[in-house]
Order: sequence, then structure tokens, then C-alpha cells
Amino acid sequence: MFTDDFRSYIHNNFGISIVTQLERRDLGEDASFGGKLSDDEELKHQAVIIIHGITNKITRFNGIVQALKNRGYANGEIYGTTWGDAGATPIGLVDMKCSYVKQIRSMIIAVRQYTGTKVDIVAYSMGSPIARKAILGGNCVDSREILGPPLTELIDTFLSVAGSNYGSSLCFVPIPVGTCNKRSGLHCESLFLQDINANTKYEGDFIFSIFSSGDEKVGFRNCNKLVSPIIGQNGYVKKDGLNHDDVMDKTIPLQINFITKHMPQ
Repeated sequence: MFTDDFRSYIHNNFGISIVTQLERRDLGEDASFGGKLSDDEELKHQAVIIIHGITNKITRFNGIVQALKNRGYANGEIYGTTWGDAGATPIGLVDMKCSYVKQIRSMIIAVRQYTGTKVDIVAYSMGSPIARKAILGGNCVDSREILGPPLTELIDTFLSVAGSNYGSSLCFVPIPVGTCNKRSGLHCESLFLQDINANTKYEGDFIFSIFSSGDEKVGFRNCNKLVSPIIGQNGYVKKDGLNHDDVMDKTIPLQINFITKHMPQ
């Protein structure tokens, strides 16, 4: 859950509906985190927002949260919310709904205003294209809802880890609904992916990716494209042999170096 200070800030500035949208108490007390422990807590780092992947709950990424705290990050400098239903919907039926995009967009705006500094974003798997659309803005491809202008100026570093930025190699055949549909799914020709990949260098001041040739879920190449690197990125690290979960869990030092030093070393 959010701290009382952060929850009060969201309530006072954005309303109770945004508190409900972001804190996700419907999924339990471990479906979100972030906020200063007290109003006078000093913030020394840019806030990091962690965006989870398909069928996850945000606590799936406690590893990087603890690693950041070990590096001196305070409670008010690390944030996360759970989009989706934490696995209640089977993995093959999850697509990139406008409601998920709006939730992540609201989170970015709220954290930026609350902390007063640009934010860093670490986005995993399907969370990467969802976060990129949240930053890009424009119209949602499924509902045509208007999101608003790009949030580029709010983001310092955008890091994609095992990101399905050009789809998933498991989606080599489109299906009418679900994860591999051609509107809001991870088929390489989906309208959602065409939308976020039609523009470049909007994700933040610094854009990086970490991916693996051994990723069995997102894959490595699909439709004659590498699926994870982001066009226009500042740098990347390609691993060989790491599976999908290993890319996310065994590269945490690299992830932190990218957001703190803008380089892998």
C-alpha cells in the first residue's frame, strides 16, 4: 500500500477515484507501494517507478525494490502499482487495454508532482509497451479515448527489461482476442505496437533496454525485427542464454546502473 502521506497527496490533488485506481486495494495490501513515511522525509534521488509485466502483481519485483534500498533509496523514492488483475485472467487472454495505460499514466503524473523531480521508469515485459503508450499519449487504439500530450519531459531514464516492444515471438499467428490480437495485443502487426513504434525518442531523456537471445516468452526476433530493443535508444545490453525471468531477475545491478549512471558499468 501507499504511505499515508502519498495517499493523502493523491486524494487531495487528484481525487479518491485515482487513489482507488493506483493503490489497488481490491488485490490486497501488497498491490502497490511508495510514498514518504512523513511529510519532512528528504528525497535525495529521482523517484523510480517500476512497471510489472503480464499477469504479475507489483510485488513480483521486490528484488529491485530491495536492491534500490540497499543503494540508499528511501521509501519515498520507489513506486509501483499493479495493473490488470494479478493473474486472474489466463495469460493468453491479457491484452494492452486503455485502462492499464491510463493507470500507468496517472501513476507517472502523480509521482512526478509528488516528488517534484523527473522520474525514472523500469518497465518489464508487457509493461514496457504499456508504459511507452502511457508516456506517448494520444488516443487509445482500443477505446479511442484521448490520453493527452506526451509525458516525455517528466521522464529522465526509461529502461525496458525483457520488453515486448515489437511483440512476442509466441504471437506468430494473430488471434481474434487476447494476448496475440492485432488491435491491442502482442502480434507484431498490432495497431497498439504500430502506434508506439511510429514515433521515436519520446520515452524520456535516456532510453535503454536489456534483453536476451534466450528469452522464451517475448523471444528474440519476430516478423524480421528484434522484439526488445527500442528504436532511438541510447544504449542496450544483450545477454545470451538467459530466459525471460532470468533477464528480469539476474540483471538488477545493470538495471540500477542504467537509471543512476546512464550506463551499464
